[in-house]
Amino acid sequence: MLSVIPPLWRDVDAYAQVTLAPGPGTILHYGPLYCFVARIPLYLGYAIDCLKAGFHLPTLRFFADPILTDSGVFALLISQHVALCWSTFYLITLTSRLFWVRLMLAIAWAVNPLFYTFAHTVGSETLSMILLLLLGGVGLRIIQGRGSSSWKGWLFFGVLLWLCILTRHVNTALAALLPSSLILLGAHHLIMIPFTNSNPLAPSRWLKAKRALQKATLAVVVGIGCIVLANASLRILCYATRIPYYSTLGFTFLFRLKFLAELSPEKRNELFDDVTKHTSSTDVKKMISLIRTGFSTETSNWDVLGFSQKARASLFPRQLDPDGEKYHVLLNRTALAFLSRPEKILLSAVATDFKRSQEITIPDVVSFLFVATRYYFSHPAVMPQCASLITFRDKNAVEVFAIFKKHSYFRHPKNVDYRALLLFWLVVLALFLLIAKIRMREAADLASYATALTVIGLLMMLANCALTVFQPRFTLPMWELTIISVSILSGKSVEYLLAGRRQQPNAVCQ
Repeated sequence: MLSVIPPLWRDVDAYAQVTLAPGPGTILHYGPLYCFVARIPLYLGYAIDCLKAGFHLPTLRFFADPILTDSGVFALLISQHVALCWSTFYLITLTSRLFWVRLMLAIAWAVNPLFYTFAHTVGSETLSMILLLLLGGVGLRIIQGRGSSSWKGWLFFGVLLWLCILTRHVNTALAALLPSSLILLGAHHLIMIPFTNSNPLAPSRWLKAKRALQKATLAVVVGIGCIVLANASLRILCYATRIPYYSTLGFTFLFRLKFLAELSPEKRNELFDDVTKHTSSTDVKKMISLIRTGFSTETSNWDVLGFSQKARASLFPRQLDPDGEKYHVLLNRTALAFLSRPEKILLSAVATDFKRSQEITIPDVVSFLFVATRYYFSHPAVMPQCASLITFRDKNAVEVFAIFKKHSYFRHPKNVDYRALLLFWLVVLALFLLIAKIRMREAADLASYATALTVIGLLMMLANCALTVFQPRFTLPMWELTIISVSILSGKSVEYLLAGRRQQPNAVCQ
């Protein structure tokens, strides 16, 4: 891919992430970690170009005002591919101790274009994907009690979770990964106690349940601590750049309201009337009125950015709210008014988008990245530095998308949507439990963790559907967590089959 495929760009969002100066966009709207870390390889590539041309090294001012070059973008992609390979290697080595099992998993991952295409794309989803792989691996070590139950393992997990949240806001849901899996594990042991009262293993069930629930408590503390730390990190960055801190959830929710353009005026007004009725805030009612007016005058393709500029100028003139803090606080309250008592119309739109996410295939997600790259050709003015890059110079939108059509690697597996993967996951989970029972292996810990991975992925997708308009890229965490779960279950199943029967281990009790 590095030698044949030019760098892909996740439309104007990726451009903003790597070029905007430190401020509301790179700290509050986008997760700040990728926005700033990605500039290190961009700097290295630009520095190499400067040395080759006989110029001085660029100053640190570059990190506030980056200059995009082919060398810098290429260095960024190399770092992303290397990080993906390393994190994948780490995860696969944890799924099994057997070389042939690891090799089969490595081949299965290699033929899947999803992760490698994201690694070849400029955008924060790539870093989130890499960190999530590492998080999944460390969580697996903790749940199995392999040394990582020590404070070092928990610390590593906490650091990764903190970094995940700083990369993408929706990753906050990952704080529930270990607590949910450990609660499931503890519940399993408690449920099994009545069936083992006359069995010598009954006391160990109590001990296992107790230890699992103690770890669950610790996991809750770690998760909440990471969320608080991530929020504090944002506030510190805001203080350092002299901008006020505020949440951008309300602004994101404006994109969720795009579905109203497809409804009749009567249905839209019914929703607006109900939401207005349930709020006592005069300012929120004014915002709802502006949204209603915006849809009545422009329903075919609601321009969120254009509406937001007009609404801000109408409600909070720039001289009264220069940083937009009051405006965004109002947007957050407006979003809360819609979400606190969601109407049937809104829930129906969320359900429709969630259903779409289950029907999407991996080639659909991959092709979206090529479509997003074509964004430049219709909006060159908003991505001016891209004009000189190899992806765009002397090319057009048709040529860029032709790359996707030319290479069959990007178009497989065909006709396998997420529902098929979910069904396959259920089959693999059932087989794993059956094989573990036959081989007398402890299966509850891995089954609980695998279930939590898949459920959290689905919940992250549902949260995206509730907060913003559907895009294929939002399905990445759902695909990734389920694929990690399948890899763990299938790897352990084959290992148990090949390793033969042995007595039930005491690892969980130790």
